[in-house]
Amino acid sequence: MTREHEARRYAGIVDRLSSRDRDEKLLAIVALGILRVPGHADQLVDLLSSPDEEIVGSVIDALGKIGNPRSVKYVLEFVGAGRAGLADRALNALSGFELTPVLDQILRAADEDKPPLLRRRLLSLVSHIRDPRVAATMTEIMGQTQDPGLLVESAMYFVRYPSTERHLLLKMLGNNGQWEVAMAAQLALSRLGDEGARSHLKRLAKSPAHPIRMALVQGLSRRPMIEDRELYEIFCHDPHPQVRIAAIAGLPLFKADERARILAEWLGRERDETVQPVLLRTAAAETYHGLYPEFFRLLSSALPAHRELAVQALVGMGESIIDRIVKSFPKLPMAAREQLLLVAGGIGGETAKKLVREHLGDKERWMRINAMEAMARLGAREALPLLMEMAGREKDPWVKASLLSVLSRLGGTDQIPVCEAGLESSDARVRANAVEALAKLGVRDRDHQKRIEPMLRDPNDRVRVNAAIALSKMGDQTVMPTLIAMAKEPTKWLRSSAAFALGAIGDREGVPTLIALLDDREDVVYRNALEALGKIADIRSLIPILQEKAKDRLPADFFAAILSKFSHQAKQP
Repeated sequence: MTREHEARRYAGIVDRLSSRDRDEKLLAIVALGILRVPGHADQLVDLLSSPDEEIVGSVIDALGKIGNPRSVKYVLEFVGAGRAGLADRALNALSGFELTPVLDQILRAADEDKPPLLRRRLLSLVSHIRDPRVAATMTEIMGQTQDPGLLVESAMYFVRYPSTERHLLLKMLGNNGQWEVAMAAQLALSRLGDEGARSHLKRLAKSPAHPIRMALVQGLSRRPMIEDRELYEIFCHDPHPQVRIAAIAGLPLFKADERARILAEWLGRERDETVQPVLLRTAAAETYHGLYPEFFRLLSSALPAHRELAVQALVGMGESIIDRIVKSFPKLPMAAREQLLLVAGGIGGETAKKLVREHLGDKERWMRINAMEAMARLGAREALPLLMEMAGREKDPWVKASLLSVLSRLGGTDQIPVCEAGLESSDARVRANAVEALAKLGVRDRDHQKRIEPMLRDPNDRVRVNAAIALSKMGDQTVMPTLIAMAKEPTKWLRSSAAFALGAIGDREGVPTLIALLDDREDVVYRNALEALGKIADIRSLIPILQEKAKDRLPADFFAAILSKFSHQAKQP
């Protein structure tokens, strides 16, 4: 992208930086921070001289997000400048930069003339950088200061990067009257193999004060060692939930079978709702067959997220568990069998295919549906004749709709007639899936297009959405005007469907219409319009989305998910 092209692309936002309207200027600053284009940092630094503290603070925030190293010197000017709010924002902004290229600037800013707390915060920014200049600064602090915070920061650096040269200094700090300082020094010594330090840490692990235990497990996790396993196993049983969560970081120190034992026991006793999700995700990532019983139990959970996690975990265990599934399958409750079909579909292999094939004709609806879905996951094209035969005799609309979806994922042009027949169904789910299937099967000729065109006027909104998306994929140029007109209809379901389709198609022609829908009073229309704008991520919509964010009509995390797409989009040509 040429500079001239880039300037034109962002002109609508950059020009607002010189606006006399304060709100417009603030929105532009925030927008440039989201876009994260390095060249915009140079345009923002001029605003740091503004007498408006909120504008200056917003510029500092934006510079931190952009992360252009040339901006560090400007941000550092606000550190310790006597304006507490701006100093705090500057320190937070600095954490967004890659500081290795400007390491000398940070270390100069953290000189001994600065207040200890400020100095510590600056040094914490570079505490992850392995560099002789950082090590020398930390050593100097250990020998010259009495401030506990600075001593902890310097000692913790040598936990992450052990140094035998600092052994004597650390021994002296290990007897410090402040427990935080002594513990940091003992941690650093333990990384050097000091047995006395390790014994001291074992005593601290049994402290009745949970802040001490928490600080210890967090310190260990800076540089876990195989010798720390005993400590981590103690923390897995800690009475405080946050300590238990922190202890999960030490599980990679254990062998697979040991981790499975620890996790299995832990899952069996854990009742805290903050710990359980973290623990389950950790166990699911193990892909170790020894955890089969734990995840098998979750297949019957009332929570969909737990069932999905269980399927994911069991699939990860691979073919080592498929015989176990087949052997126990007939005796299991219906809910477990339904989910195990999906597991078999994810694992694959001839044994899994045989199990799935046996249940394509099951009398229970969800057994048939999940068996078909498993066939799609298996990529079992050899099942197409049987699936086509099922399509001819299946009466259940739920199953029929699922069947069309599976045929479109497995099949080719031979499946087009079956999918076209679904357009005539009295059930909206079947019609919607038929349209979607035809689009997936790649039909392009005018005859097929004519069959789908009437579906734009279907009484069901999902059918209309799928028809618009399908016709757009076929190259129909009339779809966009149709959807734009639909977005102005009096019925909220028509407007919301139009917004969804415009987002799915992704044509920037629909952006002005979607921006106009942000004034819609109906929440379903408003949400669909915002989500569609997020999918398209056109620069023109960034300021309007930020304006909506300020209204708090929807939760902040909803907007965060949408806005995150713009920094990625800004990198595209």
